[in-house]
Amino acid sequence: MATIKSNDRGIGFNFKLKAPIKLNPAKFQYFEFVINGDKFTGQLLINLGQPPKLGDLILVTVVKTGFHLEDHQISAWLGLYGTIEGELKYRENPQLPGCTEDSVETLMRLRKHIPAILPAFGKRLYIRYKGQLTQCSKCLRSGHIRRNCSSTSNNWVGYIKLFAESGAVPEHLLGTWMEYLNDHISVLSTS
Repeated sequence: MATIKSNDRGIGFNFKLKAPIKLNPAKFQYFEFVINGDKFTGQLLINLGQPPKLGDLILVTVVKTGFHLEDHQISAWLGLYGTIEGELKYRENPQLPGCTEDSVETLMRLRKHIPAILPAFGKRLYIRYKGQLTQCSKCLRSGHIRRNCSSTSNNWVGYIKLFAESGAVPEHLLGTWMEYLNDHISVLSTS
C-alpha cells in the first residue's frame, strides 16, 4: 500500500494486490473503515482504460468553487476550451443526500485541453477531467511535470500574466486578477 498526498484532495491510498480479485465497483464505490479508533472514509477509483481524445464527449468537473462564481462565469471559461453539451450540475454529496457540494459537473467536447487551474473572475478555478494534461508545479504550464521541466520557475502573478497576454482570454474573464496583476507589476517595476 502507498500513501498518496495531494494539495487538492484528501490522502489517497494505492493498493497493489497479490492476486486479481473480482470486485463490484458499484457496491464498493464508497467505503469506510476504522483503524485504532480513527474513522477513514473513501472512494474507490478505477482505471477505466485509455483517456478520451479531444473532440470526445467527456465529463468535466470544476472543483472547490466555494459557490463564489455564477454558472455563466464558469461556462464562459469552459467555453474557451470547447463546447458545453450539458447543463452545469452541482454534485450531490454521497454521504449527505439532498446536500450539494461546491463542485460542478458538465459534459463537454474539448477543442483544447483545459489547465488544472484557471484565474477566473478573481478566483482560482480548479478543473478536473479524465485525460487532462498534467500541470507543472514549476513553470505552471500543462503537458509535463516538474522533474522534466526545463523552463524557469513561474509564480501566480506570472501565470495570470500568461493568460492576460495570450490574447485568447478576454480581460473581463480575469476579473480582479487584472488589478492584482497590475498592482504586482507596478511594485516589481518600482523596486
